[in-house]
Amino acid sequence: MKLIYKIALSLSSIMLVFMTLWSIFFFRVMTAEINDETDDMLEEYSRDIIIKWLSGARLPATDNGTNNTYYIRKVSPEYADSRQRIRYEDADIYIASEGEHEPARIRRQVFMDSDGAFYELTVAVPTFERADLVRSILWSIVILYIVLLIALVSITIVVIRFNMRPFDALVRWYDSYAPGKNNAPVPSGTDVVEFRKLAEAAQKAVDRSEKLYDQQKQFISNASHELQTPLAVSMGRIEMLLDSPGLTEEQAGELVKIHRTIMDLTRLNKTLLLMSKIENGQFPDVEDVDIASVFRENVLMFKEVYATKDLGVELSVGEGCVWRMNVQLASVLVNNLLKNAFSHSPDKSVIDIRIWNDGFSVSNEGAGPLDRSRIFTRFYQENSRKEGSTGLGLALVKAVCDNSGLKVEYGYDGRHCFTVRHV
Repeated sequence: MKLIYKIALSLSSIMLVFMTLWSIFFFRVMTAEINDETDDMLEEYSRDIIIKWLSGARLPATDNGTNNTYYIRKVSPEYADSRQRIRYEDADIYIASEGEHEPARIRRQVFMDSDGAFYELTVAVPTFERADLVRSILWSIVILYIVLLIALVSITIVVIRFNMRPFDALVRWYDSYAPGKNNAPVPSGTDVVEFRKLAEAAQKAVDRSEKLYDQQKQFISNASHELQTPLAVSMGRIEMLLDSPGLTEEQAGELVKIHRTIMDLTRLNKTLLLMSKIENGQFPDVEDVDIASVFRENVLMFKEVYATKDLGVELSVGEGCVWRMNVQLASVLVNNLLKNAFSHSPDKSVIDIRIWNDGFSVSNEGAGPLDRSRIFTRFYQENSRKEGSTGLGLALVKAVCDNSGLKVEYGYDGRHCFTVRHV
């Protein structure tokens, strides 16, 4: 989740809690205020009725069009002593003029006449429907919440995006950064201290990484160059010993094993040297390369090399696939993908090659998917190393693609499939 969306979600959650608490407080305050005003009105109404009752004046009608209701009943002294003289409560009463029950605020007052008799006056006035009030407040809160949320989130997003521009520029630079390439300098044009420190830290880390990367490439290149001569000399001497008279069968077998090992070292050394040259950009010459033609030429060669496996090859060419790239790198790319497919395919299986205008795929049978996170790393092999394998083939494919503006992907759907296309 992006930072700006996480902030917006957090603000929304906080606002929801705040608005809920505020609505509860607002409802209680408003209810208390309405009850207070109603109680004042009931008190005046009760006082007027009691004065008229005690003076013998004519009492108002109980159904006078105001929905106010009252009645007076005589009570015992014991009842009067056991009750508060004035009580307020909420209850439903029947309104004759409306013909229905409605919620009302009720005031009960016990008083005594001149003869010492006790009476209880009950005065009721219809008040608000709590359910309707709660519903009205709820909808008001929801509308207010939505309006405030939209306004607050919109303002927050605009303000954050404006102030986070240096950070966004740093993230875009980081996404475009590639070790060993001509990268733009770390963006640091900001007056925000924290972002400036972050840019400085990123620049220091990049400088260290580039230095180590250059040292690694230089070491591999130098080591590969230095190993070429002694390896060639060693192979020559072994071949000379194999031709010498008086060599026993056991000695010849050991020499053959040593010769095979040195050949593997030579192949590994040449592959590392080639990879170093690719990463150093030593293949600048480019031209239009027909990928289908490269496949046709190399498929015939690999079918002869792996003839004992009796593999079938299905080559499907759609629209012409012509890429502008180095011819040698195109051959390296195709050769390594074909070698990987031919080497790891079960006997008598079929290798499927599909070519279209902006890409191609090579798939072969195989048990179980490979580790996607490591498959293009150097010296990675899922199972035991096959004879003659350096573990660098797919790493070399990745290096060629990175150098040529291509993208290689691996998938498994019962068959291993490597797809290469333009970025």
